[in-house]
Amino acid sequence: VKVEGEENGRDETSRLNDDILIRILGFLSFKEAVRSSVISRRWQHLWKYFSGCLRFKQTKPRLASWNLNVRTRKKIAERCEFIEWVNKYLNSNQASTIDEFRIDNFDLDKDSKAYVDEWVGIALQKKTKKLQLNFGPEYYSDVRWSSVDASRVAARCYCLTKETFSSALSGIHFLTCLSVKFVGVSDEMLEHIVSICPLLESLELDHSPQLTHPKVSALRLKHLNICHCEYFIESIQIYAPNLVSFDYTGKQIPLHIKYAPKLNQVCYDDGSRSAIQHLSIHLANYLPQLVTLSIGMSVVGVVNNFPKLTSLKHLRCDALTSDGNSLRCLTSLIEASPFLHKFVLEVSHGTGEIIKKIHPSEVRVMCRSVSGHPHEYIKEVEIVGFCGNKAEAEILTYLLKNAVMLETIRIEISVGTPKKNYAYPEEIKQMTNFMINHLIQNRSPPQLLLLLL
Repeated sequence: VKVEGEENGRDETSRLNDDILIRILGFLSFKEAVRSSVISRRWQHLWKYFSGCLRFKQTKPRLASWNLNVRTRKKIAERCEFIEWVNKYLNSNQASTIDEFRIDNFDLDKDSKAYVDEWVGIALQKKTKKLQLNFGPEYYSDVRWSSVDASRVAARCYCLTKETFSSALSGIHFLTCLSVKFVGVSDEMLEHIVSICPLLESLELDHSPQLTHPKVSALRLKHLNICHCEYFIESIQIYAPNLVSFDYTGKQIPLHIKYAPKLNQVCYDDGSRSAIQHLSIHLANYLPQLVTLSIGMSVVGVVNNFPKLTSLKHLRCDALTSDGNSLRCLTSLIEASPFLHKFVLEVSHGTGEIIKKIHPSEVRVMCRSVSGHPHEYIKEVEIVGFCGNKAEAEILTYLLKNAVMLETIRIEISVGTPKKNYAYPEEIKQMTNFMINHLIQNRSPPQLLLLLL
């Protein structure tokens, strides 16, 4: 800040002491803090005392895109460059504490273990609260390995070991959040980490190829996320008296939740046709206390005798469907949730599937045939990936007829390459408008906000 009219345009920040300037840096990102060194000579070295989130992410295009078969000179050179970059800035940091240390989306493996262990040790010595190591690609949600690839990954990946934490055992007591992706963590190491991190509240294990029968026993843990470890994992056991949320994505396995009296959010996705039944068995004792539930599955028929979800307010279903399948299985969940406030359905279709649009005459028949029980609490409905086929029209009809207090419905039309019998987006909108207008003409109250996207 320079004051006009004063000689030499004096920098007013020079009146502030270093502690205040360093505090100002705390509101910036690490990258912005480093850039502040060019403001003036006074700011040149202040960034070295930055104590916020130290995030290291390779931003320029690179060859190393997490390809198991790529081990070229250029890839090795890129790794050396990245390691040198992290070493330079981390060793320059003179702050006594840092809030968070992150390595994002750079494919380091066991060859880099000595460097990564040193970084983790420095971060923990500085009493970091959050530690994130992500050695996967930037867009890895679609990464799927064969069993052979998974074994190769397990053999080459960077792994957390007792040596990783040996140099900073005093600092690890301050760790509250740990997130590792494409990092090896064995069952034994997981138990060790939990035992030496008494303040740990959030734990995320993503694409960790060494987990087989993880046991998580943590008194303060509030959030647990175990995703995409399906090639080796066989079961999960949880004892966490303060656990609030649990996320699992992977193959269908036994879930032994021994003790989690505060659990109220579950996100479960095994992509199977029996996902709902699996939850009803393995989470039977906890379903009545859930406030938020998200399920990923392949659709099945109506599920009978599903346990009551008496506390559920928000329900999300990610359903993989194919032509001829019905989404009426979801009515079992809805009717088991008497106080449900918001329902979200995201529909995806099999690759190459031809979507059969329904005729307006079928809409009239459907409006008469689809039945159910009135639901007095649903106020919001969102449907994503709507193609206007019979299965989707049925569930939409069910909701419009039975959600008597519905206030808002948001429908996002799926836009794909039109094929034979595939409805164009404008046709889907016309059909949807016709159906909704036909169903709400006698509603009381009739007000309904419709958003077609």
